[in-house]
Amino acid sequence: MDITIRQAKLYDVPAIARIERESFDEPWSAAEITKDVTAGGGLYVAAAMRGDELAGYAEIRIIAGEAQVYNIAVAPEFRSEGIGEALLRHMIEKAEETGCSVVNLEVMDGNEAAMELYNKLGFREVGRRRGYYAKGSRDAVLMDLALGKVEIDIEV
Repeated sequence: MDITIRQAKLYDVPAIARIERESFDEPWSAAEITKDVTAGGGLYVAAAMRGDELAGYAEIRIIAGEAQVYNIAVAPEFRSEGIGEALLRHMIEKAEETGCSVVNLEVMDGNEAAMELYNKLGFREVGRRRGYYAKGSRDAVLMDLALGKVEIDIEV
């Protein structure tokens, strides 16, 4: 069955909240998710559908020509099927469509599956936030992906 990705709707919030609880030690609340799904503007929440089931979601914020991936999560029963990669590729496309020059994200040190995906798509480590996750015991690895063509004019 194919994956379709669309903008998340208010009726997706309960499924997104369930995926949050099943994916993260400190999940976002349904109220926070609702606020983001309904915000508009530079905030975009995508829902990955496998048939009629919400299999995963991702959130991106676009500010001043840069895109920040805030979350990517896939329901446990749909993991290892390429849904996370499809969501990330979709978010990169959204960033490109809006003229962003870079996509930023952070990932908990030790999350090997996520790091492998980000490296596969060309992200590079640019820094760390020491003790950011798991009540200070895990670092956040900061990563970015340059978008578009870089032109350099050099006069000789």
